[in-house]
Amino acid sequence: MSPGTPASFEWPSFRPPLESYKLDYGIGIVGYAGIVRAQQLAAYRLAGFRVVAAADIRASRRELARLDGIPHVYEDYRDLLAREDVDIVDCAVDHSTPADIQTRLAVVREAGKAGKAVLMQKPMATDLRTAEEMVGIAEDHGIPFAVNQNLRFDPAIYLSKQLLAPDRLGKPGFLHFANTSIEGPKFGFGPGGVELAWQIHAIDSIRWLAGSDPVSVFCTNGNYASLYQIGFEGGALCNYFEYHNEETFRSETPFRIWAEKGALRGNHRWNPGSRWERDLIEVRAYAWPREIGWVAYNLPDDVTGRFVHMRPCYDTCASIGGFIGVMGEFMQSLHEKRPALTNGRDNLMSLRIYFAGQLSAGRKRPVDPRSMELV
Repeated sequence: MSPGTPASFEWPSFRPPLESYKLDYGIGIVGYAGIVRAQQLAAYRLAGFRVVAAADIRASRRELARLDGIPHVYEDYRDLLAREDVDIVDCAVDHSTPADIQTRLAVVREAGKAGKAVLMQKPMATDLRTAEEMVGIAEDHGIPFAVNQNLRFDPAIYLSKQLLAPDRLGKPGFLHFANTSIEGPKFGFGPGGVELAWQIHAIDSIRWLAGSDPVSVFCTNGNYASLYQIGFEGGALCNYFEYHNEETFRSETPFRIWAEKGALRGNHRWNPGSRWERDLIEVRAYAWPREIGWVAYNLPDDVTGRFVHMRPCYDTCASIGGFIGVMGEFMQSLHEKRPALTNGRDNLMSLRIYFAGQLSAGRKRPVDPRSMELV
């Protein structure tokens, strides 16, 4: 607790209660892509999750998996599915081509036959019809199916969600959310806007923070940027801005939320390898004495993030903590026999916001994402 915090205010946790979760499910990774090695595997090992197998059609990636110490490595993912110690299929197959998406569909279908739970890398699919088909396959087979929306569990975003509880700041009224990149390796984004793989991070987290489904989306694309105005059933409004200069990658996500009983402002930072801004949350409750002002919550800092690969710790920052949280919550949902917070059916509405935004940008009118009709 920071100096000056009212005695009646109790800070919630910036991560799920992992110590009380059942976390001993066996994980099989299908598609040993770069994000797996850069962040997911590091996160799982910090948390003590059990990765028992991996599969990839590329021989070079299979060799990397062996070098990373994965116990069982296969070319055919169906060999992985046949293992009794694989409980969760962590599908990190790429989404860039139609063939990739068909492979994702096949993985869900075969996992369903094998009775395995699936955590799919975001975005679930690159068109709404395929995403709905994927969810339908999982539901028809009765398997747990969720999407790896790790931003929900990054410390600044997760803490913000806890602060918006009824007994704290209450329902949000207005959200301002930005996701920007200003330094680093080149991106291939066109001048007409920012691609789905990036926008789905912010869109899903905004919808989670807003606490209700969207009823109106208005979007403008241009200059490597997208600007959204989103209205929600619960009355909240959101202004969301995403910008990625194709030459740069110094990423940060500043945001501010005004709610019933107070406001918060914060920043989420992204990749451990870049020179990011620090994670930050500051809170101002309207009923507090004026002289208290904004009270800061000290999230994990650069020192914590700098040593995540060498010195294990639970309270890791940014994306590492996000990957720990999303898999941990998925495991707990299996244990409790309930849908995960990021379940596939829920994620369809996040995808609908994106596709409604693109339709809106073309028609220059707001769109209802529930029906995809102009409003």
